[in-house]
Order: sequence, then C-alpha cells, then structure tokens
Amino acid sequence: MICSVSISAFAVEASSETANENAETVQPGSEEEAEELTATEAENEQSVDESQSEEPAVTTGDENTEEPADVIEAPSEDTEEPTEPSAEPGEDTEQPADPTVTELPEEPTVTEEPSVTPAEDVDSSSDEVQDVEMEAQAAKWLWPTATPIPTTPAAYSGKAAIYYLSDPVGDPWTNDTGAWAPSTETSNTLGSINTDGATWEDGYVEDTVYKNKNIKSNVSKYIVSWPDGSTGTTWTVKSGNTTTDSYFTFILNSIWENYKNTISKDTGIDIDSLDKSDILEIKLTPRKISRDNGGTYPYHIDCALSIKSKKAFTAKFWVKEPGATDYTQVYAKNYKTGDYVDKTTKVAIGSTKDVNGLTYILDGWYPERDPEGNDSSSKILDAGWPYSPNDAELADGTVNFYAHYTLLYTSVNIKKLVTGSMGDKSKKFHFTVSVKNGNTDLSFKISDKPYSGSAETSLSDKETITLTDVPVGATVIIIEDDYNSSRYKTSYKIDGNSSVESSKAKITSISRMDNNVAHQVEFTNNKEAIPDTGVDLNSTPYILMLGIMATGAGVLLFGRRKRWS
Repeated sequence: MICSVSISAFAVEASSETANENAETVQPGSEEEAEELTATEAENEQSVDESQSEEPAVTTGDENTEEPADVIEAPSEDTEEPTEPSAEPGEDTEQPADPTVTELPEEPTVTEEPSVTPAEDVDSSSDEVQDVEMEAQAAKWLWPTATPIPTTPAAYSGKAAIYYLSDPVGDPWTNDTGAWAPSTETSNTLGSINTDGATWEDGYVEDTVYKNKNIKSNVSKYIVSWPDGSTGTTWTVKSGNTTTDSYFTFILNSIWENYKNTISKDTGIDIDSLDKSDILEIKLTPRKISRDNGGTYPYHIDCALSIKSKKAFTAKFWVKEPGATDYTQVYAKNYKTGDYVDKTTKVAIGSTKDVNGLTYILDGWYPERDPEGNDSSSKILDAGWPYSPNDAELADGTVNFYAHYTLLYTSVNIKKLVTGSMGDKSKKFHFTVSVKNGNTDLSFKISDKPYSGSAETSLSDKETITLTDVPVGATVIIIEDDYNSSRYKTSYKIDGNSSVESSKAKITSISRMDNNVAHQVEFTNNKEAIPDTGVDLNSTPYILMLGIMATGAGVLLFGRRKRWS
C-alpha cells in the first residue's frame, strides 16, 4: 500500500514540473492564448476531480499488471498467528494452512491522479492527460512489490507434528485437512525430521494445487525420531504399554467416532457392540511429510493407521506405476475377523499401459510381499479369490496386497539360410543385434544370457537363435556384415512377408504376436558360380580342334628333327 501512494505522489510531482516547463514555453504577448490556457487548465482540473470522486473498479489481483493486493483470509477458529520454528530464510510461509480458505482480493488503493500538462493544441489536452497516467502506471509496474519466493524449499531440521488418517481406509496422499486427525492445529504429538536432500512434490485437494507441499518418496528416511524417542520406518503404540500407552489412548480417542462408524458400515457389525477395549495396538506408517500447515508446527508427519482389533481388520490394495519408486493405495475396505477378502475391481490384473512408447502389464496380487522380490509363488491366482489372510498377514490388523507394472515382452527368432551352387553352408556369418527405445538401450536375452542395447552373434546355414525378453514397443535392428566382396547376395523376410534385398532388417515398435508366438526374421545368402563365357556352347568342336592342332604340331616337330639329323 505504501508503495502505491509513493508512486502516485512521485507522478504528481513529476507532472507538476512538466506543467511548469511547458508553461514557460508559451510565448508572451498573446492574451487570447493565455485565456485559452487558463480555461483549459480549469476544465482539466475539474475533470481530474471528477475522475477522483468516482469509485474505482475492484480487481482480482491476478493480472500481472496490478500490484498484488493484501490477502483477506476467511475467519478461523484459531486466531493465533502460525509461527514456523527454525524456518530457513526465504522459505515460503504464505501458503494457507487450510486448503478451504479462499483468498479474497482487496479493493485497490485510490491513487491521486497526475495534474494536466498544458499543450499548445487545446484539443489534445485530454490525450496528454492519458499519456501522463500511462507513465505513472508504467512506473508502478516497475516498482518491486515482493521478495522472490524460492522454487525449492530450504532444508528443515526440527520438530514436526504427528497426524494420521481419521479413517483407516482413507487416502494417505490427500492434503485435505478434514481427512486427518486430530483436528486442525491441535496435535502436540511431536516427532523430529530432517528434510535435507528430500524431493518435494505438489499437493492436491480436488482441483487445488499446492506447490512443493509433500515428501512422498522414502519418507521414513527423513524421520529422525518418533515422539517416544524411538526410530524406525513405523511407530507402534500399544494399550497398556508403559512407554506408549498414553499415545495409544490419545490417538484412539481422536479417531474413535470415525473408526467405529466406518467399521459398522463396512462389516455390518452393530455399532453399539464396538468398544475401545477391542483395540489392542495401532501402527503408524508414514506416507508423507507435508509443509506450510497451520499451527505452531507447520511441518507434519502424515501417517496411515493399521489397527489391530479383536473384531475387524483392514485390507488395502497397492499399485506401483511404471517408473515409480513407491506404491499408491488404490482401494481399501474393512472386514469382520474371519471373513474372506474380495479382489478389488478398481484395477484389473493383466491390464496394459503404454508409457513413452513401451507397453507395461499389471502383475499381481502379492499378499504382504514386495513384487520386486520376484517371488512369483506367492502371487494369488484368480482361483485364489476370495482370499483368506493368515495370522502372519494380519499381525498388525491390516493385510496388504501389492501389484506392479512390468514391461510386456515378446521374442524374435533369427534364422540363417545359405543357397546357390557356390554357397558355403559351413561358413559362419556375423550379425549385430540391437534393441532400443529411441536412443535408450534396452535389455534383452539371447539363450538366457542378458545383454543391454546390443549383442553380436554368428550363424551358419539353417541355424537359429532367439531373442527373448524384448520389450513390446521397442525397435529391433538386425544387421548382417557385408559379404558382397565374396559374391553373396543378402536378403531377408520378416514374419513371412515379401523378401527384401538388404543386409539390415528393422522392426519398429515391435508388437506381441497372438499366443505370444515369436517373430520370425530369416536372412538368406545366395552365391552362384560364374560361367566361363556368356554363351553356353557344346565342347566337342573345341576338343577336335585341339586334337588336330596337337597332331600338326607333332608332325612338324618330327620333320625338323629328321632334317637336322
């Protein structure tokens, strides 16, 4: 606000000086011109007064040509100004704690209009007033209004409030304050964090985006300690435990109403039969660290809950997307103890997804196993649903099912044929094979031996090799060395199509054949004998001629020898 008034005063002073300078340029001796100037100044002053008396239009402050308006926040129950502990310089602390708070624009400050500069031409006076206004506005645009906000939050080391889902089947990625317990700005359950080296991601509440809001990858890495001083990737509080019982009681009380309503709705258990004594322990698993929240501690450790109960358990389904490092919860439901778990229909095992030209297929479900362990024997087949979790899988009151996207593969057979009367069927012909996605080398196998990007091999007549684990969508290039100097003509056929005269075969965006049948690439090298002449003649006349010539030569030599003797 102060900047706006100062600029206007500066504009008025500048325009007044301009008016004085222009007034000095008026030639003396012309009374008519002086009267006209006096009249013009009076009219302009009146027009300025009228324009100032008009109420200015309210703007939103969104346009980049306006000075940012002060934010009017909606009333909050907690009127205390949030103070962030140990905030690093330049850290963004202006983001509202509650995503539901709407920033309302303030009516712009009315600034004093610049005085009118006299002009030689009376008809152009109004245009010059507009020019002065534009100059003043331009100066206002150039005036610095705020300190730039850094795009990456500074590292923070200190206390963070523990929050957890009020509903055990809730979405752990949401930044909606209504989904978390205890109620906003009341958690005094504190852990310690150090965010140095963390990657911050945007947060969402429906269509609202909060920049650099959450840490979602390797969350436990940035948790220094839990409220009781313990360390670890999770934190378990137990009823009756001397160290954690007070935490257990506080957490259970803060979620109890939501918990029993959800359990009753999902399982059909009479809500009046549910009692806090049924709950034995609660495990908190950190799903994200969030920043710029309300309250004394604006950093939160946001946790999902696993509740061990005598009467109910929770089933959760998790999917790892192509290229992701962490799993995302896609579905959760509560069940009565002893019930079977139904397979979710939110995602379909075997469904495919194309990412950057390659095709991925969803593989799962694995109970309480990380699919990266490649333990396929634990995968639940279609015949295994509905699924009955065992005691080990229900140890903490929650059974988790994992699925992940893996590359969809195909295979390629490369066969060699040698033809022609002069073709050497024992000769080894050299090949170079490459599998790429754009400029990126991809892994594949030849006879179960792994390769990355390219490999070399040699084949003789009727020999075949097979490329396996070739990603669907990749580009496969097979090049045979040049044997033209040995008079071999090289051609190839792909999947039985027409023959092409070339030593380089290329399959772009390779697909998967029906029933996963391998693609067929067949290289043929042909070499024929070269005849002595271009005309095929009978050899008998040549033999007779040679005989006659030989006889004549013999007679001649015999006669010479006799004469000399």
